[in-house]
Amino acid sequence: MTLEEQEEFKQKIAETILPIAVNMTEEQIRTVILNVLKDNEEMNPAFGDMLFEQIMIHKYNLNNKNTNN
Repeated sequence: MTLEEQEEFKQKIAETILPIAVNMTEEQIRTVILNVLKDNEEMNPAFGDMLFEQIMIHKYNLNNKNTNN
């Protein structure tokens, strides 16, 4: 992925997934990702790991921002 693609990916996560994931536990998020990977065998499992990591980073940053305000 190019840097531009990475930034676009992160932005899409923040816009589409984070509003839902913010109210979910880590386990719930992981379960959803694993189920999607199971139903889509053509997807690389490493993508699921990267997606989980990015969701947790965004969620952590959002929680820190709200705590500091």
